[in-house]
Amino acid sequence: MAVIDEITVNSFLTSEKLRISRKGNGKVKFKDLLYGTDVPYDADLDDLEVTGLAYNSNKVEKGYAFICIKGYHTDGHIYAMDAAFRGAAVIICEEDIDIKAVPVVRTDDSRKLLSRISANFYGAKDAVFHLYGITGTNGKTTISCMLKSIIEADARICGLLGTIGYYVGGKEYEAQNTTPESSDLQRMFAEMRDEGIENCVMEVSSHALALGKVDDIRYDASVFTNLTMDHMDFHKDIEDYYQTKKKLFYLTEGACIVNLDDDYGKRLYEELRQNGKKAVGYSLKDRKADYCGEILETTEKGSLVKVTESGLKTTLLRLNTPGIFTIYNGLAALACAREGGYSYDSIQRGLEKLKGVPGRFELVANSKEVIVIVDYAHTPDALEKVLKTANDFKKGRLICVFGCGGDRDQRKRSLMGAAAGRYSDYCIITSDNPRTERQESITADIEAGIYETGCNYEIIENRYDAIKKAVSIYKKGDIILIAGKGHETYQIIGTEKFHFDDRETVKTIIENGE
Repeated sequence: MAVIDEITVNSFLTSEKLRISRKGNGKVKFKDLLYGTDVPYDADLDDLEVTGLAYNSNKVEKGYAFICIKGYHTDGHIYAMDAAFRGAAVIICEEDIDIKAVPVVRTDDSRKLLSRISANFYGAKDAVFHLYGITGTNGKTTISCMLKSIIEADARICGLLGTIGYYVGGKEYEAQNTTPESSDLQRMFAEMRDEGIENCVMEVSSHALALGKVDDIRYDASVFTNLTMDHMDFHKDIEDYYQTKKKLFYLTEGACIVNLDDDYGKRLYEELRQNGKKAVGYSLKDRKADYCGEILETTEKGSLVKVTESGLKTTLLRLNTPGIFTIYNGLAALACAREGGYSYDSIQRGLEKLKGVPGRFELVANSKEVIVIVDYAHTPDALEKVLKTANDFKKGRLICVFGCGGDRDQRKRSLMGAAAGRYSDYCIITSDNPRTERQESITADIEAGIYETGCNYEIIENRYDAIKKAVSIYKKGDIILIAGKGHETYQIIGTEKFHFDDRETVKTIIENGE
């Protein structure tokens, strides 16, 4: 518990603790920038004015602090001289750097320090700001969109940071990662506050938690969806994955919303309660859960669920997307909203307004009435769930087109193949984002799993051709499920990113009769 206690004590710098004296617009004295840290530096730097932060030398402007971060593909220390030439006022690094013209400050962990100084630089203002964090293997994006819609149905503006993009008021930034780097997070939070946006929902990835991107953020409430095998190329094992996810809830001041029907969720719920956290459970099985759902109706158009809150209040919840996973996501969003003080009326209006989430069990409209569903499912559990849902309303065959990413978690590939084989009538194995790995190797790993199921399949490595083949064998009553990329509009082949959108591609093929 020592690590958790330390996180609890040091997790967040409130506005009262910041005590930052700014001079002019967007300037912070160096002593205030490093407030709350134990990083040693020359006292002559106390009153040095820092005008911005950058960890990419291309974004350095005059007066910036440049933070050298060791990444997976490059090392920021290499670009320290470039940052100095661009006008950096100070370089913060982990290694000795021979630069005479610019002050250099050493730290043991640049990325961890970046989180703290970003909170200091952008500063928690007096404006009210409610932040909700969503973590888990699957469901983060959908719950985030549901919660945002609920908040907006209550006539409040809400920001969104996640896999499908970063939304700040009327502006949208392309999502490079599920969770942005700490300085980008704090900058966007400041931008939201400046625009009078009082609410934000964000997906919190295990990478962000492990790398300390969110160490200096406070959450009003957080949600745990589930935990299944994923990112085993990053985490040493599933236990490490769980412990990393768990960190979010010790950065949370209010309710910790937990899925009690997930084994790791049940464990997390008990551990949080034992440590004095406000654990709130949701379930479709446990009648004693704080929020218990009972499925009254489910069709290809959606579901009707009766929700009982704390064994007393009941309400009917209508969801516009089919599937058991949608019901769990809806329950999580409802529980989080209720704990935040939102009415059932706002919750229902918000969920009814949300017709779907990009790339999440998204039905592709077309004039030929070909039933095509595009989904982001890229883990064995997620793929199994969407295939099961599609099976519930198919009248013919279920044709699944999918692949796995290269240079990523190899262990899940055969499991993805097995899931596809068990729940599909026909599979087409294709490329996803092969990156720098040979597609033949990725395919062989998938094939090992699908072969054991006895499902009929073929291999078409070109994703366009694979989708075209699925459309060519389609018959009325069939369902084509294109899995793995969902909302993404690109393919990464080698080190290059090419435009490719599953929804756009399949619609073009259908409409053109290819």
